[in-house]
Amino acid sequence: MLPMRSGHGCARGETCRRSRLLAVGLGLALWCGSPGPLQAQPAVMRDPATTLYEMPSITSRRIVTLSAGDTVHILQNRGLWLQLVTRDDHKGWMFLGETAERGKRPRPPVPVTAPMPPVEGGVSLQFGKFGSGLTGAVSLSYRSLARLESEATLQYAAGKATSFYLLHMKARSLQPLALGGEAVLLVGAGVLRSTAREASVTRPSTALTISYGMGVQRRLGGNHWLRAEMRRCTAFNQPGVTHYLEFLAGFTRRLAWSRL
Repeated sequence: MLPMRSGHGCARGETCRRSRLLAVGLGLALWCGSPGPLQAQPAVMRDPATTLYEMPSITSRRIVTLSAGDTVHILQNRGLWLQLVTRDDHKGWMFLGETAERGKRPRPPVPVTAPMPPVEGGVSLQFGKFGSGLTGAVSLSYRSLARLESEATLQYAAGKATSFYLLHMKARSLQPLALGGEAVLLVGAGVLRSTAREASVTRPSTALTISYGMGVQRRLGGNHWLRAEMRRCTAFNQPGVTHYLEFLAGFTRRLAWSRL
């Protein structure tokens, strides 16, 4: 004989089923109505030196130091901490309180209503030494990636016995420094035309060149940068190979070529 179900048991089962259906429906409603991920807010840094930490703690590793005018995106706010991401994809935390290094609280970045115009390159003017002579150079650069730019340079160098005209292309790899600024690794190739003066006789010659070197650059304010580089240039002359050591220092004005 089959046991008979009581009315109370059926009522309890029906209540359980209704509760489960209600919970499922409520979960679907919350899931469908929940907002998506917040869009990062573009902003501009105001202080001359702001440190980003790996974690929201001043004892965590320091990732990068931002300068005034740097563009960032604000990801989230957690108490006295702001999570930011830089144009070079460095993600870290900015502390809004006082520290032993700073006697006052840092100013938070200023949100902007639209993304800042892209800085795609610039114009540079540099002076220094090329071999044993003095030199001056004008360069145009284009930054296709966040950490890589190409640069075309027209250069003149004057020595005691020889003058040089150089036209060369360089690829420059830019790496942020912990104390601000950028380290630069560069490699390039070009053409060197030299003129040796012996009494009244002028004998010009042309040679292919390759070069490599390193440098450093730091923002002075706005889109103005100070830069210095050391480069080794090898010229392949017909009689043989000549090496030149070059030191250059100067200024760069960053520009957005697409907005001109």
